[in-house]
Amino acid sequence: MNPSNIRIRELQKEIDNLTTLRDEAKSEWNQHSDEYLLHKNKAERAEKRMHDLDDEIQYRLSEIAELEEQSNSSALMGVC
Repeated sequence: MNPSNIRIRELQKEIDNLTTLRDEAKSEWNQHSDEYLLHKNKAERAEKRMHDLDDEIQYRLSEIAELEEQSNSSALMGVC
């Protein structure tokens, strides 16, 4: 298997795990935002985690796009 394809699969698994964590953080944030004054710190930490996890997901998605582009370019060069 192509190293790029292996890395893409690894990144997709990481994205799935990060998406689950982000959804949990978002759910926690929603829960605590209702009582924001009482749980301000918890809500802010959960919101930060949610945004940090979104950043991680976007980073991995961009890496997948780059690897796919490289893989496609390599495949095209091999065809020529």
